[in-house]
Amino acid sequence: MIVVTVLVPLLMLVSIPVGAQQKPETFQDAKLRVIEGDSIKQIDVALTYDTEALVIVEKHSGKPVKSFAYTDVKSAEYSYGKSPRWKTAIFVSPLFLFTSGKKHWFMVQAGGDYGVMQLDKSNYKMVLAAFETKTGKKVEIVADNK
Repeated sequence: MIVVTVLVPLLMLVSIPVGAQQKPETFQDAKLRVIEGDSIKQIDVALTYDTEALVIVEKHSGKPVKSFAYTDVKSAEYSYGKSPRWKTAIFVSPLFLFTSGKKHWFMVQAGGDYGVMQLDKSNYKMVLAAFETKTGKKVEIVADNK
């Protein structure tokens, strides 16, 4: 009787596929900033940390807008302030420096692409922690000098 009681739960654990144990982690209420001509457009997005990449999905259509493979991530920066205070912002685009309102900003650079996101105050800490866990890279905190 004891052998059956111990073996059944063990067999159940072994039979669960490995992929089924790691569910993608999704965070709502983010905005992706994109440059269109001479202006900046904000797109409502959800950030999904799947098994191999951070996928930015447009909320209304459900279509992926950007994807950053964890192995391709070069850097990530976080800033809280009236404008994103990126060390690398001028290289990305000078237009990102002209924004207002104190917000949580998150920038990811991977390969030849980047994403600048405004995160929600209710989950920005979890977004950053998930990023560090999945990529193994530290998010650099860039202080607001004002």
